[in-house]
Amino acid sequence: MHFVSGGAFQGKRKWVNAYYSLTHTPHIWHCAYERPLPPPHDEKTASVVVLEGIEQWIRERFLPYTDEQKKAMMSYMNAWEQWEKEKERTVVWIGCDIGQGIVPIEAHERAWRDAVGWSYQQLARICSRVDYVWCGINEQIK
Repeated sequence: MHFVSGGAFQGKRKWVNAYYSLTHTPHIWHCAYERPLPPPHDEKTASVVVLEGIEQWIRERFLPYTDEQKKAMMSYMNAWEQWEKEKERTVVWIGCDIGQGIVPIEAHERAWRDAVGWSYQQLARICSRVDYVWCGINEQIK
C-alpha cells in the first residue's frame, strides 16, 4: 500500500496520476468528497485503487472518535491491505494534511484532527511507501 499526504491543492492527485501512469493502467479512483469510500471486496478488476479524501471519510464515518471507531478504522485499512495482497494490486491512500500545528477551539474539530492524525500514523506504519507532496513535488519519507 502507498500513502500520499500533503496540503490542500498541492498536487497530490496529479502526482499520483503521473506516478502510476493511470492513463494507461486499469484503475479505480474513489473520492470521499463525492461519495463514501467502498468496501474492499467490491473492487475486482482494477490493478490500482486510489482512495482519496481520507480525512473526509473519517469525518463522515468514524466520529465520534472512540476506541471502537479506532478498531473500525483499522479493520477497514487492514481489509484493503488484505485485498491488495490477494493479487498483484496496489492501494493508494491520499489524505490532506489538515493540522499544520493549528489547534481548533471547537472540541469536535479537535477530535476530528486527532482521528485523522492517528489514522495517518497507522497508514504510515502499514504502507510500504509514504510520500509527502508539496507544490507538486514529492518527498518519499518511507
